[in-house]
Amino acid sequence: MKMFLFFLKTLLYGWILALIELLQTGCRILKRICRHRGKRPSRHRCVPINNPAFVRPDPMIYDQYYLSSQGLSVTWDNPDIQLYLNGAPVSSNSLLAGTTYEVVAQIWNNSPDAPVVGMPVAFSFLEFGVGTVSVPIGSTQVDLGVKGGANCPTYATMPWTTPTTPGHYCIQVLLEPADDANPLNNLGQENTNVGTAHSPAVFTFTLRNNTKKQQTYTFELDSYVPGAPEPCGAASSASDRAARLAHHRRGVQPVPPGWQITVVPAAPTLDADQSATITVTAAPPPGFTGNQVLNVNAFLKGGMAGGVTLTVLVV
Repeated sequence: MKMFLFFLKTLLYGWILALIELLQTGCRILKRICRHRGKRPSRHRCVPINNPAFVRPDPMIYDQYYLSSQGLSVTWDNPDIQLYLNGAPVSSNSLLAGTTYEVVAQIWNNSPDAPVVGMPVAFSFLEFGVGTVSVPIGSTQVDLGVKGGANCPTYATMPWTTPTTPGHYCIQVLLEPADDANPLNNLGQENTNVGTAHSPAVFTFTLRNNTKKQQTYTFELDSYVPGAPEPCGAASSASDRAARLAHHRRGVQPVPPGWQITVVPAAPTLDADQSATITVTAAPPPGFTGNQVLNVNAFLKGGMAGGVTLTVLVV
């Protein structure tokens, strides 16, 4: 009798309970579909994460190409690259042939939230000039702290034995992080020369077209010097920051009056991989003594091609 009642109950009510459970499951699936309506899966293998909890580092060095693209003046006497000989700082314009120097790069992080661990830093040198061929020196790794925290800035060091051929050389330092909020501020360059003005001072450097098509180059000269940096936090308001930037805008520090400067050729046109020797002649005004910084910046249609910083000594 009990068995009979069990089968009767299942026939009368069990299917109703199963139907209710099926409807509830269908409603959950429908809600899920509606919630994601219009959101198509990304076609890319790597999907950017924009959640505020995800932070990115921004390792940086004094990068002339990036600063110029922001409308700022630049110096090729890089404040973040220094050479040492036997522990004493030396200028890159008076290097001895076949001598081992220590190249030290100062590296910053513009992110207050994300440090960098084991970041590769590559060192190289070039013939003094613009667009010349880079020759690797070596690579090392550094740990970089967050902006305003410990280990920021950090320093990368690399020994470098100069070529046995005497001459002027340019140093480049390239940051190679695995992730970077701004990869455009990772290449620093040290490219200087000093000459004594006997009447007048004459400098030469190599200009090479390192692009894949013919280019016409023009030159802009100024006397920009960055000056000593202000203490961190010195400018907190927008107007303070604007005033500080105004000092570094391109063109605000022109060549002083009275200087006679020529660049020959003034507008060279070069085929791909073609090079030319550029001669800069600088004559100081009568009665001038001391030293004068001259930044020679080369431009092509796409922006800055490079440059050199020349210092004229008048004794």
